[in-house]
Amino acid sequence: MLLRQPGQARFPFRSQLPRDDGCGVRVLQMLTGMTYDQVAAMVDWGDRSVHYTRWDDVCRVLRSLGWPIGAPIRTSEWSDIQGVAVVHVDGDHFLLYDSVNRLFYDPGEPEGAVVTSHTPTSYLTVQPGERAPAR
Repeated sequence: MLLRQPGQARFPFRSQLPRDDGCGVRVLQMLTGMTYDQVAAMVDWGDRSVHYTRWDDVCRVLRSLGWPIGAPIRTSEWSDIQGVAVVHVDGDHFLLYDSVNRLFYDPGEPEGAVVTSHTPTSYLTVQPGERAPAR
């Protein structure tokens, strides 16, 4: 797998490794600039013992931060995804994709990558520059 090239990164990369949970929280952390603990405090895991993130968790956090988002869109093609998007991929995993720079910020990888073997199942386009001001 090719590693991303220096200077192309738009977001700070965060890995979920060596843990097996937290991909959604790590994606939100990269996207918002918040700490893991800040994002995790906004996710209601209820009685779930393993902290897997679902679309409703991701959307709830972004909406509570004032991000103008719609609903996730189903797809199986990377070419359908434009701009910056939170992407749910095969294997029940989330990653952040910047289609302009063609970078995959995959918290399941040690350093992120410019290629992926994952197939998208759904995505949510986000506009990082249009989020609500910090509170």
